[in-house]
Amino acid sequence: MISTLANNPNPKVMLIASRALSASRPSLIAFLIAKGSELSGGVAQPISFCNILFVGNLCAALVVGFWFGFGNIAGDLKAMKPKALIGLLLNGCLATLLATLIFIGLQYTTVTNAVLLGRLGPVLFALAGALILGKQIKRLEWFGFSLIAVGVVAIALKTSNFQINRGDLLILMSTIVFAASSLVNKLMVAKAATLPVVVFTRNFLSSIIFFIIAMQLFGPEHFGDAFVGQLWIVMSIYALIVIVLAQLLWYAAVNNLDSKTIGRLTVLSPIFGVTYAFLLNGERPSGIQLTTLIVIISGVLIASLGVQKKPESKPEMMMHEPENSASAP
Repeated sequence: MISTLANNPNPKVMLIASRALSASRPSLIAFLIAKGSELSGGVAQPISFCNILFVGNLCAALVVGFWFGFGNIAGDLKAMKPKALIGLLLNGCLATLLATLIFIGLQYTTVTNAVLLGRLGPVLFALAGALILGKQIKRLEWFGFSLIAVGVVAIALKTSNFQINRGDLLILMSTIVFAASSLVNKLMVAKAATLPVVVFTRNFLSSIIFFIIAMQLFGPEHFGDAFVGQLWIVMSIYALIVIVLAQLLWYAAVNNLDSKTIGRLTVLSPIFGVTYAFLLNGERPSGIQLTTLIVIISGVLIASLGVQKKPESKPEMMMHEPENSASAP
């Protein structure tokens, strides 16, 4: 499937589509929480972080497994060195923590805030990469990162009267987890594992962890509500399209685009995110949120200008990460 997508003559369209799908995650989760009772036929609280993330990640893992072949994935795993296997395990655990922080955070803050605050995650990864990986950050990138950081601080303080609320704090914590996960992937996994292995293990390990948590805390009946009424249809769409297709489109697109083009097009991610928050969750962005959005977009564009043009380059730094921390569940 990846090779088929990679031969598509419109990689820019694929990249934009991947951003549009990925950016919908926070809004869809908030929508499921708000409309869960209606979609499930009257169940009081059919959505929890355990069942939605367990079902979503499990469905995504199964799709990848059936498409690329469980045998092929198992064979690739057996051929990998212990360091890479440990990296995959850490990546799955960090993905679980990341999704949990975002899901719980969305219960205490707006989707718009989560989208804007989440842009700090790739910046932290870029800075950590400069320190740990020896990646040089150019002046324009520093300026762009500074604008994004200023925007994030402004939205976190202004919308809560200069006292960061619980939801914003959890989203900010998720950006740190995102940076850590990206570093683990870069240092231990990127050159040792194929894309199907990375996507499969990330989702499969997360589903196992969420299942164990739910079984210990709530018992097996906890998952029954996730499949009642029409809710399972929405859950399936969320897993199959928003998670899997978004990732496949992303990796197929970046193989055919230079880094500057990727940087400019990924500026659409927060725009999509804020738009979904308005359409699905009824969140009309405030003046400070719109100002922050403009500042962050400017930062992304400026930082992308500082990236050297390398057609063969893989997504490594801020503008090239497939997901930011506010769209990871």
